[in-house]
Amino acid sequence: MSINARLDAHLNQGVIGFPTALASTVGLIMASPVILTATMGFGLGGSAFAIAIVIALVMMLAQSTTFAEAAAILPTTGSVYDYISCGMGRFFAITGTISAYLIVHVFAGTAETILSGVMALVNFEHLNTLAESAGGSWLLGVAFVLVFGVLNAFGVSVFGKAEVVLTFGMWTTLMVFGVLGLFAAPAVRLDGWFGASEIGTDPVTILSLVGMAMFMFVGAEFVTPLAPDLKRSARVLPRAMALGLFGVAACMFIYGAAMRRQVENVLLDPALGVRLLDTPMAIPQFARQVMGDIGPIWLGIGFLFAGAATINTLMAGVPRIMYGMAVDGTLPRLFAYLHPRFKTPVVCIAVAMAIPCLHALWLGGNADHLLNLVLAAVCAWATAYLLVTLSVVILRIRRPDLPRAYRAPFFPLPQIVSSAGMLLGMWFITPPGMDPADVYVSFALMLGGTAAYALFWTLAVQRVHPFRPVPVEEVLEKEFRAYAAAQPAPSHVLAAKAV
Repeated sequence: MSINARLDAHLNQGVIGFPTALASTVGLIMASPVILTATMGFGLGGSAFAIAIVIALVMMLAQSTTFAEAAAILPTTGSVYDYISCGMGRFFAITGTISAYLIVHVFAGTAETILSGVMALVNFEHLNTLAESAGGSWLLGVAFVLVFGVLNAFGVSVFGKAEVVLTFGMWTTLMVFGVLGLFAAPAVRLDGWFGASEIGTDPVTILSLVGMAMFMFVGAEFVTPLAPDLKRSARVLPRAMALGLFGVAACMFIYGAAMRRQVENVLLDPALGVRLLDTPMAIPQFARQVMGDIGPIWLGIGFLFAGAATINTLMAGVPRIMYGMAVDGTLPRLFAYLHPRFKTPVVCIAVAMAIPCLHALWLGGNADHLLNLVLAAVCAWATAYLLVTLSVVILRIRRPDLPRAYRAPFFPLPQIVSSAGMLLGMWFITPPGMDPADVYVSFALMLGGTAAYALFWTLAVQRVHPFRPVPVEEVLEKEFRAYAAAQPAPSHVLAAKAV
C-alpha cells in the first residue's frame, strides 16, 4: 500500500468523533483562569476589551486553518513537534514545542490547578471554609489532576466520554447565567453592553488588551494530538476548532456583558488598586444576583466542570505531544513507553500530572504572581504558532506534491493575518500598569533554555543536523508503526492469554 493510501486510511480510522473533538477544543480554552481573565478584562476595559476579543478571535480562526492543514498532512500524536520538524528541522521543533507546551504547562497548568478549586469552592461558603481549614481550596485542583491523569491512562475512549459531559455542563451553565443576567433588571447603570473602559479606548490601549484576550483562545490546537484517534480527522478537526472558537467567544461576550450589568466593580484595596471583578469573589455575587441563593451552588458546579474539563484535556494532550517527541528520539526513550494493556503513554501522563501538582504545592496554592508567567506563556504559545505557520507555508512551497485532505482556504491570507496578529499580541502583551520586562524576561528564559537543550540534544545525542527538515514520509512511517503497536489487543486474544 502506498504512503498516500495509508495516510488516507489513517485519517479515516479512529474511535472518537466530532463531539469529543469539539469538547476538547472548548474544554481546554474555557478554563478557570480564562473565565477569571474575562471577568478582569471586562471590568478593566469594558467595550475596549470586547474589541480586543474580536481581534484575538479573528487571529485564532485564521491560525486554526493552518493547524488543520498541518494535521491533515501529519495526523500524528506529536502534532506541533512533527509539523515544525518537517518544515524547519528538529531544532525549531524542540524549541517551539517544549517552550510552548511543556514549560507552559508549568505555569498555565499550575494556574489552572490552583484556580479550578478556588473558583469552584468560592461559591460554596461552608465547603470553602472547610477546605481552607484543611489546607486550601486549591487542593481540589490537585485532586482533579490526579483523578483525570489516572482516567487518561485507561485510554482515549474513556477520556472522550468524560470530556463531552464535562464541557457540555460547563458551557451550558455559563450560557444560562449569562442570558439570565442580560434579561434580569440591571444592578449597575452602564454605557453600552460592556460599560465604559477604565483605561481608555484608543488603539494602543485596545492592542494592550489583546494579549489578555489571546489567552482566552490559545489551546484550541490541543485537539490536534487526537488526530490519529479521530474518525474522518481531516473533516472533523477544522470544524471542531472553528465552532469551538465561536462558541467560546459567544459565551464570553454574553457572560461578560451580564457580569458588568449585575456586579458593581467596587474598589476593594485602594493601596493596590484591586477591584471586585479582579477577584474570584465576583463569581458568587454574580450568581446570587442572577438566581438567588441557588445561584452560587449551580455556578459552583459549573466551575467544577470547567476545571475538570480543562485538566482532563491537558492530561490527554500534553502526554501525547511528549510521546510523539519521544518516538522521534527528542526526549529520553523512557517517555515512549506504553502501558502493555491500555497502550497509553503512562510515563508521559505521570510527568504531566507531577508538573502542576508539585509546582502548586511549592507555591502553597498562591497564584497571585502567576499572571506575569501566564503572559510569558502566551508569548511562548504565539512563538510556536508562528513556527507552525512558517512550516505549513514552507511545505506548501517545497512539497506541493503532498496529499492534503484539508487545505487552508484563501492561502496565504489566513497565515498573514494570524502571523501579524501574533506579533502584535506579543508586542502589546502587557495590560496597563504592568511592567513588560516582567513578562519578556521570563519568556526569554523559557525560549533560551529550550533552545540550548534543542541544540545540545540534536548535536550531541541524536547526532543529526538541527536545521535539516525531516522528510514527511519518515514521520508518517513512524506514526503508522507506532499507531499499529499502540492498538489494544482484540478481546479474543486477551482471553486466550488469560487462559
